[in-house]
Formats: sequence, structure tokens, C-alpha cells
Amino acid sequence: MKTKLTFSYQNLSIVKKMAIGYIVIIFIPIISFGLFLYNQNYNSFLEEYAQGRQKIVNQVLNNINVSTVQIESAYQLFQNNSNTIAYLSGNYRTDFEQVSNFLTYIRPLFSYILSSNRMIDGMTIYMEQQNGMIFRPEMAKMDEFKLDEDIKKLPLGVGKWVTFNSGSYPDINLHYFHKIGNRNFEQDIGLLDIKVTSNLIKPLLESLNLNISSNLYVLDQDHQIISHIEEIALSKDSEKAMLADAFQANAKYAYQTVNGKKLLIESFYTESLKLQFVMIEQVDDVFIGVKKNKYVLVLIVAPLLLLLSGIYYLIASSITKRILKLSKHMRQVDENYFPLYRGEINKDEVGHLTSSYNAMIRRMDELVNTVHRSEMLRKESAYLMMQAQIKPHFLYNTLESIRMIAEANDDPEAAEMSYTLGKLFRYSLSGTKSETSLREEVENIKDYIKIQQIRLADRLQVSYDINARIDNFICPHYMLQPIIENSIVHGIANVRKQGSLSIRIWEDAAFMYIAVVDSGAGIEEERLQLIQAVLNGTMDVHHLQKSGGGLGIMNVNERVNMFFGEPSGIQLESKLNEGTTCILKLAKGATP
Repeated sequence: MKTKLTFSYQNLSIVKKMAIGYIVIIFIPIISFGLFLYNQNYNSFLEEYAQGRQKIVNQVLNNINVSTVQIESAYQLFQNNSNTIAYLSGNYRTDFEQVSNFLTYIRPLFSYILSSNRMIDGMTIYMEQQNGMIFRPEMAKMDEFKLDEDIKKLPLGVGKWVTFNSGSYPDINLHYFHKIGNRNFEQDIGLLDIKVTSNLIKPLLESLNLNISSNLYVLDQDHQIISHIEEIALSKDSEKAMLADAFQANAKYAYQTVNGKKLLIESFYTESLKLQFVMIEQVDDVFIGVKKNKYVLVLIVAPLLLLLSGIYYLIASSITKRILKLSKHMRQVDENYFPLYRGEINKDEVGHLTSSYNAMIRRMDELVNTVHRSEMLRKESAYLMMQAQIKPHFLYNTLESIRMIAEANDDPEAAEMSYTLGKLFRYSLSGTKSETSLREEVENIKDYIKIQQIRLADRLQVSYDINARIDNFICPHYMLQPIIENSIVHGIANVRKQGSLSIRIWEDAAFMYIAVVDSGAGIEEERLQLIQAVLNGTMDVHHLQKSGGGLGIMNVNERVNMFFGEPSGIQLESKLNEGTTCILKLAKGATP
């Protein structure tokens, strides 16, 4: 039965396979895993929520600590001000001098501090000595101080933050007290009272994001509640237990269940103010939107996935990903380029189509190569037929008669030209053989160059550098003469200056190299790019035919490529008015 079901599935169309796979692999697992993941990670969400709150509030607490340091630094401005010390010590001989000193130096100092620090709501210095005038509101008598007597007994150099109970109102009254002393006599001369605005802790309250289901408690260092906001009804015992847990070492947040409700308890401590902020929040109210959205999400996603499955099935029935890839690949095929499709090939409809396409491409490539070889053979046959139309012996005898007449008439140049031309014809018309040794090719081009040297006289300088074993190296017949002819006729002959022609042959383990370098007219850049493109196979030879000329070197390149194999061929470089370099790369061990 299992084998039958497997076989039936394998024979289904690819569209049906994709539809079944979509439902089994995507639809059902997403719904199931989504519900499981929601239930398993609910507590993890709570942890992340609490940790995120901790990071935000701790940043606010750091800012509060910076602000308290700035407020405390106001004390140094008074303690280190000699005019303030002198005024509080009563070191004045006249009232005018006292009034002038206060108005000139002390009152501006108060104004400067109040204007530069917006967290300070007001400042008062309570004077220990009563031997001077009192300027209000900056100065007051010590006996007017109505707060705890312990604050009056603060030692010199010690400051203290004091908070006052404000009941259920979230704002907290903050004061910073610091004794001012006469350093010469180590004597208390005043008590600085800095009243801080509620803006100091307002950012903290805002960052806690209080809502209708949360409580906030502010406790001093004696664990006394100095301010609170209560929106959750708690018994005194529950409240006391939660606040006690908040003061445990390293306790940042915890969870407790009270009356069936899960509560999040968070604790934040300000080191500078010595205050503990405890927030109690109902977890269900925090994530009430998440719980509601769970069921809404299921009701929305399930029909949506079903709808998408149907749409996906309709689209997959007509277009598939692999068909699109095959179609894109087929657009690259033209009359000179037949690439095989290298993508995935399965045993379904698309795989069968792809295999048939590759078989067709292979057959087309074979046919094109056959036609190409037939065309080359046709050209070769036409060339041989042209040779056969000439009567070689008649031509040789005629040239020999011309040479003898030239010698009889004392004309050695004509005799030499006739003799060399005869050798050239004898080489080119020597039967129907299509191959020869590289040594014979070199000797043939030497004869051709001799004739050109007679014609061009001193305008043609030739050099040979042969550093290879060329006697037994077999190559196509008549391979070098068209290249030499191009260099002389189209290069050196077209310039008035003296030209040079260099023929260099060298070899390595795999290739024989022949370089023909001339200092002639060169080739224009556009024309050179066209020839190079045809030589590299990136452009069809018909473009070269339309532009006129250049077929000689292409014929040589095709013959070399067919004779020596794919790595072999011609490389051509040229600069206009400077010359041309043609390099033949011939593979060793070729089997013609």
C-alpha cells in the first residue's frame, strides 16, 4: 500500500505536488507552531517587557544622578566665595559696606545659580550669627528653620537630601542641605537650603508609564512611604510583603499572584536621592491586547492561508519557477550560441521538457559544426581547383626562361626576382597536400619577402629570430604568407618612412609561438576591435565581410583552429601610425 501511494504521488503533476506540499509543509505547521509558540513564550515576553522597562528607567535614573551632582555643586560656589563667607561671618565695619557687598557679589550669585539650573526652585541660607542685616528671600535667621533639628547638626563638608511626605500626590518635595563654614576657625556660619522642583523626578514617572491598573510607591531610606499612587486594591499585608520583597538584594523585578491576578513588581533605586521607587502592575492588563489578538489572528490567518493556497494553485498550474528559468535561458540562444541548460532536471513534466531541449541543442550544435566544416572544405576545394587550373610546368619553364634572359642582359635583380617567384609558385602549387613543416613555411615567406624587398628597396628592413625546433613541426600549408603579406602591403607599404618587419619564433612545453611585428601604418581602433571580436568568436564573421577586407587573417585563424585545436589561434594588437603585432599560438601534439 505504501509503495502504491508513493508511486501515485510521484506521478502527480508538479502543480498538484506543489499544492499538497504547501498545505502539509507550510499551512498546517504555521498554524500549529504559532499557537504552541505563543503559549510557550508568554512568560518570556513578560521577562523581555520587564527587562526593557529596567533599561529605560535605569537610563532615566542615571540622568537624575547627573542632575543631583549639578545641584550639589551649587554649594561650592557659596563655600568658595570670600564675599559670602565675609557676609555670613559679619566681617563689616559699616552697614554701607555690608549692603554694597551683598548687592554687588552675593545676590548676583543667587541669580546666576537659579538661572543656570532649572531644577532648582529656590535657595535660602540660614545664618548662624545675628550680627548683620537680613536680605530676604536669600537670607534667613537660623531660628526661623522649622525642619528636623538633626539637619541643623550636619557636620561641615557633609550634604544631605531630604524628602517630605506628600501623601498620594506623585510629586515629591526635595531639599538639599549643606553647612557653610568659616574655614579659618572651623566654625558653622550658615546652612544652605536648596529647594528642588518636581521636574527632577518627573521624567522617571513618565518612563514608568503609569496606567489605571498600576500602583506606585516612593520610599525613603528608612523604608517609609513618602508618596504613593494606588489604582490596584491591595490588602495591607499584601502591600507590605511586596514592598519588603522590593528591598531584597539585587531584586529588580518579580511576579506574584494575588487574588487570582498575576502582578509584576518592579523596583528602582536612586543612589543620590536615597529613594526607592516600587511599581506594581497587572500583567493581564499589560498584555490584554496580545491575548485578544491571539484568537483574532487565528481567525484571520486560517482563511487567508486557505485563500492564498487556492491562488497559489492557480498560478502554479500555468507558470512554475523552473519553467521561467528555462524560458530565460532559451532567450540566450541565437544562431551562433547554443548553451545547454545546467539547472536542476527532475523526472516530471518540466524535467522532460528540459531534457528534450538539451537534446535538441546538442543536435543543432552538431549540425552547425558539420555545416562549418563543409564550408571550410568547400573553400579548400575551390582553392585547390584554382591551383589545378594553372599549368605548373609551363609556368616554371616560362619563369626560368625569363631568368635566363635577365642574366643574359646583365639584369641580376630581374633574374633573382624571377627565380624567387618560381620558388614561390612551386611551393604554392606543389600538388594537393594541405600540410607541411614549419621550416618549409619559413623558407617560403623568406622567398616572398625577397621579392618585396626588391620592390620596396631600402624601405623594408627584415629580421628573423628563430629559437625553436621547426624542422619537424607540422602545420597547415600556406599559413604564414597571408599574414606577412598583410604586414607589408597594408602596413609598411602605406608609410613613406623606412619600415621594419620582425619574425620571431619560440616555444614552450605546450605551444609553438610565431610573432610577426611590423612598424607600418597600424589599424584604426574601431576596425581593430571588430577584427578582435571576430577572432575571439564574440562577433560573426559577416560583420567583417560587410566592412570590407580582413578575410585573409580570418581564414588563417579558422585553419589554425581546426588544425591545432581549440586553444590555438591568432592574437592581434595594433596602434595607428605605430605598427601591428600578430601572434600565432599553435598547440603541440595536434592531430590534423
